[in-house]
Amino acid sequence: MVREIIKPTSEFYNLHIPKEYINHEVEILILPFSYHKELKNKQTQNSDIFSKTSGLLKSKNIDPLKWQDEIRDDREI
Repeated sequence: MVREIIKPTSEFYNLHIPKEYINHEVEILILPFSYHKELKNKQTQNSDIFSKTSGLLKSKNIDPLKWQDEIRDDREI
């Protein structure tokens, strides 16, 4: 598989087809690329959540394992 992300400067682009794809059916897609922007926003949101909530329950003296067992016992199956 060949994947290349480019920033075109004109309407025309010369495409190099690898030898192993010659005489085979291939699919060529042209899509806008915005993965980095979405990933960057998601990473920023996660770090904000972690920084805002870290140590939140420390003052409550809650044992995480005991709390988890109690939560699981309360559920109805």
